[in-house]
Amino acid sequence: MLPETLAADPFFEPIGHIRTVFDAMQVMRKACNLYGFSIFSVLNLPNAKPGAPELLSRMAVISSWPPEMICEYDRLGLGTDSPVFTRLRTRIAPLVFKVDDVNNMRPTTDSVKSASELFGRYGLTMGVYYPVYDSRGHRFSVSFMGDRDALTSEEVLTLAMFSTLIVEQLSKISATENSSKTDLNPREIEVLQWIAEGKTSAEIAQITGLSEHTVNHYATIATQKLGCSNRTQAVVRAIRLGIFE
Repeated sequence: MLPETLAADPFFEPIGHIRTVFDAMQVMRKACNLYGFSIFSVLNLPNAKPGAPELLSRMAVISSWPPEMICEYDRLGLGTDSPVFTRLRTRIAPLVFKVDDVNNMRPTTDSVKSASELFGRYGLTMGVYYPVYDSRGHRFSVSFMGDRDALTSEEVLTLAMFSTLIVEQLSKISATENSSKTDLNPREIEVLQWIAEGKTSAEIAQITGLSEHTVNHYATIATQKLGCSNRTQAVVRAIRLGIFE
């Protein structure tokens, strides 16, 4: 439940009604648009493991990054040498940045070029990251990126409170993830796995011997059980929950 003073604020009030990941996506999207940003994300940010890749697709709790952008970001390994992730693990203050400045901090000429081309392709010039800890001590980061004027001090503070409350609500949702994980039956998991492999419903039907209608039914039910609004989100969430392992 939100504090009474915030519950009466039209900007913060919708956070108190978040019950699913889809709800959180909708609230984040409205805030993103209201502040003139293009994309947002909430990432799980555990301690880095030496030699292990930092994949955005696995770190994302919710995200509006285009799927092809996430795929390219991970393929290029931009998370592994990200100056942003390194700094977020050692601070609690918001990190307001210009994309070019961050890209130029990358360790190699190739990664500087790759990052500049990728973010430039989507018209992203600036952003802000908020390191946030939930009640269990887990570290997250909430980010907004786009092409707008520099944030005012008031905007930075308002979005900081917003980010803290969003993570709190998502943490409550994650407490029920184990039940969501076991609620998926073997067929629903199988269909999601084939979707993750890039197969269409028609192709999955041929592989499994099911009708295309039945494949679509399993995909829809699995998506709903995971609290997602589309198949792509469901696959990302299933990967993060370890359902395919």
